[in-house]
Amino acid sequence: MLPRPMTTAPPTARPPSDPLTLHDAVRSALADAPLVGVVRTSDRDEAARRARLFRAGGVRLIEITFTVPGATELVGELLAERDESHDEAGAPGHRIGMGTVTTPERARAALAAGAEFVVTPNASPRVAEIVRRAGLFLIVGALTPTEIVEARELGADLVKVFPAPTAGGPAYLRAVRGPLGDVPMLASGGFGPEDIPAYREAGAGAFGIGDPLLGRTDEESLRRIAGAVALARTRPEEGAG
Repeated sequence: MLPRPMTTAPPTARPPSDPLTLHDAVRSALADAPLVGVVRTSDRDEAARRARLFRAGGVRLIEITFTVPGATELVGELLAERDESHDEAGAPGHRIGMGTVTTPERARAALAAGAEFVVTPNASPRVAEIVRRAGLFLIVGALTPTEIVEARELGADLVKVFPAPTAGGPAYLRAVRGPLGDVPMLASGGFGPEDIPAYREAGAGAFGIGDPLLGRTDEESLRRIAGAVALARTRPEEGAG
C-alpha cells in the first residue's frame, strides 16, 4: 500500500546536508539500483502519486522535473516524508532530485528546494558550475560525441544520452561508446523496462525511465517498477547464458 500523503505542506527548503556525504549517498544509491524514475506530468497530484509509486517500487533515485507544476514544493514534501522515516544521507533509501534544469535560475531553485541531485537535458556551463559548486551529483544531458565530451568536461558525474531511442537506440549508444567508453552514460528518452538489457549490452551504466514504468493500476505499476529495478540491477555477466 502506498504511503499516506502529507496533510500539510512542508517548507520548500531544508537545512543543507554535507555536500560530500550527500554526493556519495547519491552515487551509492545509483550503484545499488542504476535506475532514475523520471516524474514528468502537467498534473501536480499525479506527479506526487507517481513519485510515491516509484519509491514504493524500489527506485532509489526519483527525478522531479521542472515541467511539474509546483515542482520545488513537491520536492520539499517528498523529502519531508523521507526524513520522517529517518532516512539520513548515507543510509539506504531513496534520493530526490530535480530535472529539466535548463537555466541558472532553475539550478538555484533546485538547490533551495533541497534537491539531492540535478539532471539537465543539455550541457549548460552555467548550470553545471552552480551545481558543482554546491557539491551535488550532476547528470548532464548530451547526444553527439562532441556534446558528450563537453558534458564530461563540465564536471558531469554521469552523462545522459538523450534522446537515445530517436537517435538510433542501443545501436547508437554502442557506436558512441566505441571512442568514448571511459565516459559513464545513462540512457534516456522514452524506452521501456524491456529495453534495459539491450541498452546495458550497448554500454549504458544507468537508465532514465518515466511513463513506461506505469501501468493501468497502482498494482500493475508497482510490478512494472519492481521488475525494472531488478533488470537495472542485473549485471552483464548475470544476464549471460
